[in-house]
Amino acid sequence: MNALTRTQEAMSRVLLLAILAVVVVLTGCPTQAPAPCQIQPSGNGPYTIHLINTGSVTADCPADVGDQWFFDNYANGLIVMVDFTSSVINGVPFPPDPTSSVYGKGTFSSHDPDSNDLCTLPTVNKFDGPTAGSSYSVANLAFLSTALYIGTQWKGDVTYYPPGGGTCSYSAQAINPSTPCATNADCNPTSQPTNSGINFQYDQGCHLDPWAKAVAQNFIENFQGGTYNGEGMCFFNKEFPSLGGFQP
Repeated sequence: MNALTRTQEAMSRVLLLAILAVVVVLTGCPTQAPAPCQIQPSGNGPYTIHLINTGSVTADCPADVGDQWFFDNYANGLIVMVDFTSSVINGVPFPPDPTSSVYGKGTFSSHDPDSNDLCTLPTVNKFDGPTAGSSYSVANLAFLSTALYIGTQWKGDVTYYPPGGGTCSYSAQAINPSTPCATNADCNPTSQPTNSGINFQYDQGCHLDPWAKAVAQNFIENFQGGTYNGEGMCFFNKEFPSLGGFQP
């Protein structure tokens, strides 16, 4: 084989590899594994939660209320959560200890999202609530997952146990990141040079209702270490899943 022939064969191999690379980029890999179930860990801040009463409204069980919870994931699909206010008042173990009673704990029912892009924790045990002597438990906690949503939105059925006894039933919807706002523009996910950091697919905006203002004050003063000036929170405009994009 002469030098010219060897050069032609080498060039052919390079061309073939280049063509294969283009095909992979354009078509993707047909056997690529789906993104596993994901949540937003405590390092990304708490989820902001809106709880809507589904039972009887009483002094201990208001019609709607806001709160914030931190989440973390551990081996074998274990998810732990803790109420933000409770963690400020009572503290949490350091380093984190998933066996501690301060955490709510549940396990994903599957490693991968289902056909509706959901990852579900069927049950979560009781954990400390935002006031002394109160607690929460959760059922049907479902994260909107896949590589697009990465668990930044969830829904669930929450039972609240007030300090004086009894139970309160709520449906809950939650968003991450937690973003205080004064106007709707503060919730824009694509503004420059800064933006809200919220998924651009979500239909959300600035909410200035009492529940949102109470959450914002606690978050700004106790998490960000700032001064509260009447802000609310960026939150969903529709029931789960609140999709359709941000509306200025």
